[in-house]
Amino acid sequence: MPVFNDAEHLPSAIDRVLGQRGVEVQLVLVDDGSTDGSRGIAEEAARRDERVTALLLPANGGVAAARRRGVEAASGDWIWFVDSDDHWPDDAAACLVGAAAAANGADVVVADALLVPTSGAPRTIPAPRLPAHTGPQAVGLLLQGVVTGHLWNKLFRRSLLLGVDFPPARVQSDLALVANALAAAGTVTFCGRQVYEYRKRTGSIITSRHRRVESLAVVEQTVVDAALRAGVAPTGAELTYFRLRYIALSGMKDALSGAYDEAESRALVAAARRRIGVTGLTLLARRRDKRIALAALAYAPRRVQLHFVGRR
Repeated sequence: MPVFNDAEHLPSAIDRVLGQRGVEVQLVLVDDGSTDGSRGIAEEAARRDERVTALLLPANGGVAAARRRGVEAASGDWIWFVDSDDHWPDDAAACLVGAAAAANGADVVVADALLVPTSGAPRTIPAPRLPAHTGPQAVGLLLQGVVTGHLWNKLFRRSLLLGVDFPPARVQSDLALVANALAAAGTVTFCGRQVYEYRKRTGSIITSRHRRVESLAVVEQTVVDAALRAGVAPTGAELTYFRLRYIALSGMKDALSGAYDEAESRALVAAARRRIGVTGLTLLARRRDKRIALAALAYAPRRVQLHFVGRR
C-alpha cells in the first residue's frame, strides 16, 4: 500500500487489510515522503501488529517507485496492490489467492471491481469471462481494453514482479506496469468476483489538473515494447487501437484539462488531431466506441473545446 499524505483514510485501510479472512497477510506500508500524520500512523501500525512492515521513504519519489520498494520488502508469494482511500470486502484476498490456486500455476489473476465516481452512478469494471490465457494473449486483451490497466483488481506472483520494470510515469503508471507483467506472465486467469471498490476523489492524480504529456510518452513506449515482446504486430490493429484510445485520446483530454496556457493547449490539440486522423475516427466508429465524441472534439472550433473544459 503506497501512501502519500492520506492520514484521513489510512487507519481504516490498515484495519481492512489486516481483517482479511481466510488468508495470511503481510501489509507493506510504503510512506512516500508524507508531510501529514501518515508516517506516524504507519509506524504505530508496525509496532502494534507484526504483520505490518512500514517503509518510510525520505522524499516523495512517485507511486511507481514506492510500489517497487514494497514488492522488494514483501515476503509472501503473492502481491495485491491497494490504495488507502479505496474499499474492498474482507474476503477479497482469499478470493484472489483461491482463483490463482484453481488455475494451477497462474502468474496473474484478473477480477471484477467497482468504480465509484465523484458524481454519477457506480459502474462495474468486469474481468473477462474467458478461460485462462497465456501472458502474451492477455497483452492483446489489454490493448483492446478487454483487460483494464488497473492494478487493484489483479493479483501478481511476487517473483514475476521482481523481474519487470516499474515505469516512473506520474499518470497511468498502473497501465505500464500491467503491460510489463502480462508480457512476462506464463498464465493469466480470470475471476468474476468483485474484489475492489475504487473511489475517485477530488484532488487525486487521475482527477487533478497536471501536465501529463511526458507521462503519456513513457506509458506509450512501455506498452508498445511489452506488446512487441508478446509478439504483437507493430503495425497491427491491436497497437493502432491502443495508441488511439490510451494515448491520442488521453492526450486530447490532457490538452483541454486547464493545466496549459492557450498556446500550449492549441499545440497539444493539434498534435492529438494528427494522431487521431481519419483512420482513428473510422476505427472508433466501426467499434461503436463512445470515445468518438472526444476524438471529434479535436476537429471542433475552439469555442466548443473551451465549452468542454468548462463542463468538466
